[in-house]
Amino acid sequence: MPSTQTRRKRRLGQFLLALRETADLTHDQVAELLRKSQTSISKIENGYFLCNFSELGALLAFYGASDEQRREAQAMWDDARADGTRIQVSTAHPTKYRAFVRAEAEAVSVRSLAPLAVPGLLQTVDYATAIHAAARHFGTDTDSRRAVRSRRARQRRLDAPDPVQLHALIDEGVLRRQVGGQSVMREQLRHLRTMSEQDNVTIQVVPLEAGAYGTSSGPVTILGFRDEDDPDAVYLEYPGGGTWVENANDVHAFTLTFEDVAAAALTPKESADWLRAMED
Repeated sequence: MPSTQTRRKRRLGQFLLALRETADLTHDQVAELLRKSQTSISKIENGYFLCNFSELGALLAFYGASDEQRREAQAMWDDARADGTRIQVSTAHPTKYRAFVRAEAEAVSVRSLAPLAVPGLLQTVDYATAIHAAARHFGTDTDSRRAVRSRRARQRRLDAPDPVQLHALIDEGVLRRQVGGQSVMREQLRHLRTMSEQDNVTIQVVPLEAGAYGTSSGPVTILGFRDEDDPDAVYLEYPGGGTWVENANDVHAFTLTFEDVAAAALTPKESADWLRAMED
């Protein structure tokens, strides 16, 4: 199978490269330590290969990494190792959730296609609580409360001095579904309309008349980053977990899909008027 560069592997690779250069060590020396070729070391540092955990420990020791640098590198390794082969039960901090939250915190833009529920960054506390209550088979009450608190913390980025740019495409069916009851939905609709007035938030309603769109298979989040060398990444949610899409061609396909759906959706102004009418 050909190696694939990903954002998370690249982050770890660049971190290890900086440590190697600080230690004034060459590719030859590292290759001899790990019994690998110079090409393999280069691919690790450029985010195409992920070393195993014992190799990571050997590198950190060889580079004289501090305890803090070790913890940071190990967290990056955990993120890079996360894959889509297994559904994870929603505990307080599953690996993929931690990876997604870290990536979201670094992103400068979030594009969310929401065919099933209001995007997490826009959910009210009561709406989020009702969503987690419905998913009771995938976690405990304690997990749900922690997840709601975590979501509230993530939402602060929308009001930060350098706020994340959020563009949300929300299916009309999502907004008509009585999640948590009529009063909870009324509050949620009001919150969406209020948030849509912020310069960094764009909300579009995808009307039922739009018919089939996108993959019609679940929520999609596209994260964009400040560094031009840090490619966009796609996160796909499913019951009990999620998975990453970082292959450039696949990410491009999801980006084009998002643009297609945005073109079929109501404009931001039409969407605000629609939300206002639904509140009544």
